[in-house]
Amino acid sequence: MTKRPLCLGAAGVLSGILAAAYGWSVFARALLACGVLACGILGGIFADGYRPGDGISTAERKRTAFGAGVFLLMFALGSGRYLEAEESRQAYLGELQDGMYVTVQGQLAGKQIQKNRYVYELTSCMFRTDSSNFLQTEPVSCGGVLIYSDSDDCSIGDILIYHGEITLWKRASNEGAFDAKAYYFARGFDFAMEGPALDRKVCAKRQTAEALWQLGQRIKEVYLKTMGERDAGILATMVVGDREFLDAETKRLYQIGGLSHILAISGLHLSFAGLGVYRIARRMTGSYKAGGITGGILLCLYVMMIGMTVSVIRAWVMFVFRIGADITGRHYDMPTALAASAVLTVGIHPLYLYDGGFWLSFGAVFAVCTVIPVLENEMRCKSLCAGLGINVLLWPVILYNFFEIPVYSILLNLIILPLMSVVLTCGMIGSFIKMAGWIPGKWILWICRCILWVYDKCCVFTIKLPMARWVAGRPDKRRIFIYYLVLMTVILILKFKRNGKKYIISITLYTVGFLILISGPWVRTGAEVTMLDVGQGDCICVEGPEHKTYLIDGGSSDIKNVGKYRIEPFLKYRGIGSIDYVFVSHGDIDHMNGIEEMLKRQQVGIKIRNLVVTGEAYRDEKLEELISVAEDNGTTVWEMENGTQIREGKLRFTCLGPKEKNLSL
Repeated sequence: MTKRPLCLGAAGVLSGILAAAYGWSVFARALLACGVLACGILGGIFADGYRPGDGISTAERKRTAFGAGVFLLMFALGSGRYLEAEESRQAYLGELQDGMYVTVQGQLAGKQIQKNRYVYELTSCMFRTDSSNFLQTEPVSCGGVLIYSDSDDCSIGDILIYHGEITLWKRASNEGAFDAKAYYFARGFDFAMEGPALDRKVCAKRQTAEALWQLGQRIKEVYLKTMGERDAGILATMVVGDREFLDAETKRLYQIGGLSHILAISGLHLSFAGLGVYRIARRMTGSYKAGGITGGILLCLYVMMIGMTVSVIRAWVMFVFRIGADITGRHYDMPTALAASAVLTVGIHPLYLYDGGFWLSFGAVFAVCTVIPVLENEMRCKSLCAGLGINVLLWPVILYNFFEIPVYSILLNLIILPLMSVVLTCGMIGSFIKMAGWIPGKWILWICRCILWVYDKCCVFTIKLPMARWVAGRPDKRRIFIYYLVLMTVILILKFKRNGKKYIISITLYTVGFLILISGPWVRTGAEVTMLDVGQGDCICVEGPEHKTYLIDGGSSDIKNVGKYRIEPFLKYRGIGSIDYVFVSHGDIDHMNGIEEMLKRQQVGIKIRNLVVTGEAYRDEKLEELISVAEDNGTTVWEMENGTQIREGKLRFTCLGPKEKNLSL
């Protein structure tokens, strides 16, 4: 790493942001900086082939000193950038309240369509908190603003002035639930406005971005007419990043199969669009420069159409490094390109560091640079190296964000990934041919539909296999640190140790590290009771001393899909893959509609082993329907009468009513 000062700089920026974000003292930040710097320099020296007993040359000492200086400088810049951004944001967010009437000016940078509504992304925004003339008073600069509108009257690039009530992002009220505040803050959006009035519009001089967005919509419409809504939603998500028709169940199916990464615009898409054209143009013209310019222009247009995300920024910067190296006759260094893209990404939005997509995108490429080469030198089956290397590096990230591991994802990706280039090629070419009115376009898109059918069947097949999902919960940061420390040790052993025992040592060490990572739910002691926020309703989760789980009611009259979005995420966060007993006190909708929802989606959600209800004399029609749903989905139904008990160690559940003992257990 001493030969790659930019990598040390990227480590410095990331460490500085983390230290500032956690509010560490100057002394703690200094210790962190020295620790990361020492690990980086030592790791770089050993990676370059250094062995104990070798001398360190004067040139190496100078490179080390220079790298240390770069790291410390970037550490300070990272801390300063985060503190500056947060202080600026908190200064004006403190003036805002949910439902406050404001006037906002910003430039329309992007559009989305969600549930038949248009979502405008405004950047370079300013706002006022009263109804005075916007142009005659001093506005306050702020981050981005999301505008939800029923009509599309504006073009990307327009300067817009809206007035209306704001909606502030809310923190997750339950563990594991979607944290809107963290999600949108990481992307630079400070608040939203629902159906505000448009005061003024200054049209953009150039309509390139709008034309490209409209092209993406036309491509989506071609898919919709040719392939049906479900397949069109999947292909439009893959090709143009439009999720309007991507239904939640399909997304969940791909996530369980470990294929959710193909539903995001990633480096694979940009490599196909940019590098593919670059290589074709280079061969046709015989010029690296002509090929690079052609590929770069096409990639710029594609990025303008799909929008800037974490993975797009990373892939774009790495593409520039790649073609730049070819044009200048230099060696392309992937770690340096990755480091540059990381610095640029967190420089734009420091809170991206809290986004799971950031760690998944950069972690996958980091595995290509570090873990996979070591595995390829040690394993005969090269086809497994890529999937295995990426997964062992990303297990903590996956568990921290999704709380479960798709067990068969490595094997499934061996089938899926080779077909991705075919899907993207046919999806792009077929859409343009179909828009031109040529019949072969439909045949080409039919190939995409067949491959998507294979994807779907593979996912459904893996779900039915034993242990298809391993719900391990969110690991704490200490377990993550230990896991990566063990993984780094294993990589060093495989790289430098030469005798045959290194495989036994490596497998043993990694197994210990992995068990530490997932052992959180197992080592939990005592009983815990959690009352979940389900809006107007009731839900209580009890975790017993012997690791059994009980749910008392689960419903809401004002939150849609409460089982899927409130109850299940909490259970998975806690590492609970199945519930031993669910008690339903009565048949009101705000006590049981979430339970009914969970019973129907046990195959992709949480398993419910036993449902406990009152006797037949006290049931209403709704409760009878719930019992039928439970029996149809393999859940055992029990009746409970006055005085009946369920015991687990010192924990005891006692039925207090109805008092009439005319029911049977």
